[in-house]
Amino acid sequence: MTPERQQRLTRVGPGTPMGDLLRRYWHPVGVSSELARGQARPVRLLGEDLVLFRTTGGAPGLVAAHCPHRGASLACGHVDASGIRCPYHGWQFDTAGRCVDMPAEGNPPALMERAATRAYPVEELGGLAFAYLGPAPAPLLPRYDLFTWPGVLRDIGRALLPCNWLQIMENSVD
Repeated sequence: MTPERQQRLTRVGPGTPMGDLLRRYWHPVGVSSELARGQARPVRLLGEDLVLFRTTGGAPGLVAAHCPHRGASLACGHVDASGIRCPYHGWQFDTAGRCVDMPAEGNPPALMERAATRAYPVEELGGLAFAYLGPAPAPLLPRYDLFTWPGVLRDIGRALLPCNWLQIMENSVD
């Protein structure tokens, strides 16, 4: 295999051929029980740094890791019923990435619209939070039987592996 072909198959960042393909599927991005109401945590998925959070009302959200205003980490932000608030200047974003509050700016509608951040749909199923990073409309999250069987004890494990997605998938077949 040529180095160019290997790059084409293994790079998954935004705008790459494999990244564009893999974004058309739902991916597990967190464990539901580990994301308490009012909590945020950094995650990395398909080459993107993101923040997974759960509002105090229970809605999950997934947004870009940094506030579009000054680049502060939203993983350190305050989460309430409306969304996640930047710890630096207090701009608040809902689960769809819309800026819903700019305390020091007086909430000018045009500026708030421009201040929206990247956000992705999140759905929970079988104890996992799944994210869809592809083009709209998002397909339905597959209701595989192992995620929907009632009265089942699920054991969820995870591991961080220092390899690209293709290496671990090819090896899992062995």
